[in-house]
Amino acid sequence: MTSVVNHGHFSWRKQQGFTLIELVVVIIILGILAVMVAPQFIGLKSNAYASTMQGVAGAINSSKTLVYSACTISTDCDETAAAGTGNGLGNSLIVLGQSITLAYGYPRHTGAGIARMTNIADISDGGEFILTTYTDSGRSGLRIRPNAEYAANKCEIRYSQPQAVGQTPLVEVYIDQC
Repeated sequence: MTSVVNHGHFSWRKQQGFTLIELVVVIIILGILAVMVAPQFIGLKSNAYASTMQGVAGAINSSKTLVYSACTISTDCDETAAAGTGNGLGNSLIVLGQSITLAYGYPRHTGAGIARMTNIADISDGGEFILTTYTDSGRSGLRIRPNAEYAANKCEIRYSQPQAVGQTPLVEVYIDQC
């Protein structure tokens, strides 16, 4: 119900609520905004995982270089020694207060190697990543994935220790499908 109040030559209407047309227009505008904005928020999650994994790859590359440099200048480290067999430590080095197991002077692809050096922990140990092993084309290593629903080979970093003296570790980045 509408009443008209007349104050001089201006008239004012008191309205009780929105009309049906006004509500429909607002709902349509909100729907259009949702369709335009929702994909951007969904893309942000993928971008965040991809950026996190790029950061992990950068940390791995820096860590392997740091460890190898520390090994070559240390008199207690042998950069020509292969990885220890089984779960044995073999050649190891204390870096930043952490005992890092080595393979040819570089961190091994284990929890006591590259994962410890970069402070990457598995979700079972309270970390934010899923750490598993992989074997591909005769080469094995450590697979690092975010704690999200990504299948193997979709959003991950792979680290494989050197196989011989003079080789460097292999760091593979797969973030196209994060």
